[in-house]
Amino acid sequence: MKYNKKILSLLVFFVSIFSLLIWNYFKQSQIKEYSNRTMGKVIKFKSGGGGARYSISYVYYVDAEKYVGHTGISFFKCDNGKKGCVGNEFTVYYSSKNPEYSRIDLGKYEKYKTTVEFIK
Repeated sequence: MKYNKKILSLLVFFVSIFSLLIWNYFKQSQIKEYSNRTMGKVIKFKSGGGGARYSISYVYYVDAEKYVGHTGISFFKCDNGKKGCVGNEFTVYYSSKNPEYSRIDLGKYEKYKTTVEFIK
């Protein structure tokens, strides 16, 4: 019985991971297919558990409506010394069909992203 529970747990884990990857791919496909862009501003730098994971949040507006996006990053500071470039503006690509689907282009800091992007 213990053996079956382990197999079931592993199966649930892999199905969950696969589902997240499919969902991420779908959102990125929507951004590419219905691509539009605007300027966004990094508003938050966040350190995850144990300090090994980081993320940034950014805000952008589409037709006067506010949206907030997030992306995983490794630790970095902008040229101005701000962690994760908080306060800096970057281009944000979003889906005109679903504006909540977005990705931020960090320009020369793009190499610090850890969020997997299948489609650019």
